[in-house]
Amino acid sequence: MAFYLYRTRIKCLCRSYETIFWSFGFPILLSLFFYMGFNNLASHENIKTIPVAIVKESNADVEFIKTIINAHISNDKNLFMVEFQSLENAKVMLRDNKIAGYIVLNNKPALYFKNNGLEQSILKLLTDNYLQMSSTAKHISDLTPKAINDNFYKSITAYKDYIVDNRDEERNPDYTLIYFYTLIALACMFGTNWGFREMVDIQADQSAVGTRINITPVHKMKLLLCNILAAFTLHYLSILFLLTFLNKVLQIDFGHRIGMILLTGAFGSLCGISLGAMVCVFVKANVKVRGAILNAIVLGGGFYPE
Repeated sequence: MAFYLYRTRIKCLCRSYETIFWSFGFPILLSLFFYMGFNNLASHENIKTIPVAIVKESNADVEFIKTIINAHISNDKNLFMVEFQSLENAKVMLRDNKIAGYIVLNNKPALYFKNNGLEQSILKLLTDNYLQMSSTAKHISDLTPKAINDNFYKSITAYKDYIVDNRDEERNPDYTLIYFYTLIALACMFGTNWGFREMVDIQADQSAVGTRINITPVHKMKLLLCNILAAFTLHYLSILFLLTFLNKVLQIDFGHRIGMILLTGAFGSLCGISLGAMVCVFVKANVKVRGAILNAIVLGGGFYPE
């Protein structure tokens, strides 16, 4: 009997073309737009050597010059292409966009740039870090002058990485994956429509279908569980369909732990269906008002302060 109820409910849900579109069709269309918009995004994120001019004053900080010259992107590629210029030439080069910025070396390095961007952010980060380390060294030398030696300077300038990267060396991280993970999460949230409909269809005071269902000699909890299971089956199939399309058609590489992604998709589908059912049960209003509140909750979850 339970399997008959389950099978019949699946047939009924398959005739809800609007819900089928939002669960099966819309995420696929959105993934195509994501792919066209973000496919080449990672190729533009590669850091190139940054042209920068240095203006040396009479009391220039030699250690800063060594720091900026020795900065590398890789073993054979410098992070900065340093040119020593006069102040007038540096201003002209900055105005003509020949350099990302210029640094005036006096008692402290002063950074000047015209535009905001990745190169300018890297320059500012290096300058800020150097000023912070210089301030730390000066503070320690004032407190304990005996601590200042060659090992001290090496210790405050050394960076130690405590994170072990077990990825394959030939694999580069794809930062566009976050957009497709977000799309999967959105598809899970579409489960709210399935859960909402199941609760509406089983309540006698909400629909004619619910009235007919409640006069049948079937236990209401048994019928509800069969209906929820049918909704979960179809919605999880939409998640699997989306994952298959992303991986096989769009060639989105989700890595080797695909089983965890499938498990997360199943859990997300259950959460979406449960949220829709909860809103329908706890909000005391007509169906249209409940639907509007549910949409506000789902859409509002996508907005949060940075």
